[in-house]
Amino acid sequence: MTDNARNQLVFADLTDYPVMAQALDNQWLPADLAATRQHASAPAGPSAEAVAAGAAELRRSLANSGTLVVNRAFLLNNEALYSNYLPSADQAERAAFGQLLNRRALVPYLYTEREAAADFQWGHNRSVAAAWQRMVTEESDPGLVRFDWDDEANRAHAGQVGNYFSRELSGLRRLPAPVLAENLGIALERAQAMREGILKELYFWAGEQDNDRDITRSAVYERFLTRPGTQPYENLLREGDHIVPAKQLIDLLYSLGVPKASGLVSLTPPDSPPRSTLQELRAESRPAGDDPEMIGRLLRGVFADDLHRAVDGPNSYAGLSLADIVRLRGQEEWRSYINALQAFVHGGFRDGRLPSPEEFAQHTRDVARFHARMLQTARKTSASHGGFTREISTVLILESSGIALQVAAGEDMSLLAGSLQLLTAAAGALTVRLQFRDKGRKGLGLRGGLGHSVTLPSLRLNNLKKDWQTILRVYGDQVAPSGDTGRRPSADQQAAA
Repeated sequence: MTDNARNQLVFADLTDYPVMAQALDNQWLPADLAATRQHASAPAGPSAEAVAAGAAELRRSLANSGTLVVNRAFLLNNEALYSNYLPSADQAERAAFGQLLNRRALVPYLYTEREAAADFQWGHNRSVAAAWQRMVTEESDPGLVRFDWDDEANRAHAGQVGNYFSRELSGLRRLPAPVLAENLGIALERAQAMREGILKELYFWAGEQDNDRDITRSAVYERFLTRPGTQPYENLLREGDHIVPAKQLIDLLYSLGVPKASGLVSLTPPDSPPRSTLQELRAESRPAGDDPEMIGRLLRGVFADDLHRAVDGPNSYAGLSLADIVRLRGQEEWRSYINALQAFVHGGFRDGRLPSPEEFAQHTRDVARFHARMLQTARKTSASHGGFTREISTVLILESSGIALQVAAGEDMSLLAGSLQLLTAAAGALTVRLQFRDKGRKGLGLRGGLGHSVTLPSLRLNNLKKDWQTILRVYGDQVAPSGDTGRRPSADQQAAA
């Protein structure tokens, strides 16, 4: 018999490195697979390749989190998820899925419903629903998370999710073309055309919608992405060069609604655009009255996403069964890795602070080292040896108006391309870049997707000198000028310095 009170969780109850993974969204597709859904001959419904990609990401997400929170809707409409508990599934896999639920390694998120097996108001496969009901009522006793178990309070919190998506849709047009080009893997000219084409159309369309009703992703799909005459769940896309990259942006934005409202870490798949694509710290995106704690949470979320993308990849766990994952999660190497992530992401960025240079260096080394050990342990139980490890070095760069402050893991802090007197320069945008150098792939240096730039707002200060001094106090005061070269070095020069 289920103990409802014991299983009724709020997000604050999730303390073992909780995350949400974009790739478990039933609409997620890697760009190459999304492009195949534009073909006139493509059949309705997810392809076998899409289900396999989602299944690999399920395993990757379970290996890279203490608690994986999944929208209950996706547990019933994403084949990569529901195939694990159908009666036709391998019995060992069904048992492992139940164990993950029982151990709260996998926690369903409930939007407004109160029970895991509650009926739906949207269409779904009834045989899948029956299998889910059996799993959560007879074969497992899952924890269930909502924003609040008081229905009125929960509706207020859940409303923030829809409000965020509706509000930020228009902002996609303002994303810089170079950022879109780099993170979507398209040419700069194509990114510029996107801004003046589909993103401009989306901007004006969103402005014409009823201000008293949230814009749903389904409505966006039907208007801009889904092939006319089909439904979004059929995964059939319109023709056009901008459809797939626009879909990637819209899906990324949608995936951040719950994590931003709940404080969970949001993980993006390595072969999709990173969270930093949305430039969440740009001035026009910040709510009024922002403060250092809010900035710290944003930096934490963006950094955690890039960190995971740097140390891991989509193929690392594809050969593992769910039973293998359950065994892996019982190993000391896995626990050490999760503890290292928890200490850095939730400890280093706690209460709006930023890690010191020493913490930054030590924690990045710990995460990379423990991840390598964990992946080696995972390979021992894998039927496939197609996974990979990466040896990374991490560089944090803060820069503005010709001044750059570099913090590299294991190195002292230094000022580049500017002298200390330039701190009195006129106020300008202060940028934070977290860059990851992949040592294991010679000649590639800083690769697309392994770094990002976000604008760090003034910490309630009004001039660059004070802003810069605040950052220096956060990171420590041992700063060595490197001399004024008369020009700002490139990102590669900064990272290699």
